[in-house]
Amino acid sequence: MSTLTMTTTDIKLDKANSAWTRQVAAGWARRMMSGGSPGTWAQNTEHEVQFAVRALGLHPGDRVLDLGCGWGRHSLPLAAYGLNVTGLDLSRDLLSVARYNARRHGLAVNWVEANVMNLPLSGAFDAVAQFCGNLLTWFSSREQALYALENVAALLRPGGRVLLGASDWQHELPKRAQDWDEWDGGAAIYRYRFDRRERFYEAQTVVFGPEHRRAEFWRRAWWPSAEDMEDLFDEVGLRVLLRANGCSQASYDPNAEGLVYVLVRE
Repeated sequence: MSTLTMTTTDIKLDKANSAWTRQVAAGWARRMMSGGSPGTWAQNTEHEVQFAVRALGLHPGDRVLDLGCGWGRHSLPLAAYGLNVTGLDLSRDLLSVARYNARRHGLAVNWVEANVMNLPLSGAFDAVAQFCGNLLTWFSSREQALYALENVAALLRPGGRVLLGASDWQHELPKRAQDWDEWDGGAAIYRYRFDRRERFYEAQTVVFGPEHRRAEFWRRAWWPSAEDMEDLFDEVGLRVLLRANGCSQASYDPNAEGLVYVLVRE
């Protein structure tokens, strides 16, 4: 296991990135509690869960970690399949929604509020699944991404599998991108700027609340290439079993959008 040494700048970035994540998650939680949906991307849950069950070789009773579980969008269907599910997320707001949904559906899930950099878990998992975004783009440096990936690999039994990646992955980064969101009583603008050469991106979130209150959050993180990611897999003892453009068994097209991996611990 490597030792992670963080500079003062790294620590400040980590705190800013965590604040950004919690703020975005709080917006999703508000929408969930008001009966809304976070977006059209959340409509593929059943398909994604079925893909995970097949690709990870899961069977009822297997121990599974849903990394970045949010409000339980995947954790709950996985639990309904008969799996022993742990859902981990940084957002207390989203985990509150997840616990409510679990009670409403009569499903048992072990919910954990934690950061992947400091996992309070023990024992061997049969699989780890990460459905939201790409785990390796959550961090401000290669060293942090490697440390987090080592933490994940250490939770797996020998032969255990990992699912990670994103169907909207872009090999060639755009210069800029923008999105927005709104809810009863507020709205948010999300702006992204990419450094194609250094493979970093900066995200700005501007939140407008009641009485025109304004809050601003920044995030800066690494955006590794496919080659960068596969070098990290090798370093932590994870072998690539499958590459896909999304949660599909279709043949992988390296020129198309999306990159999802299924890995196995050696």
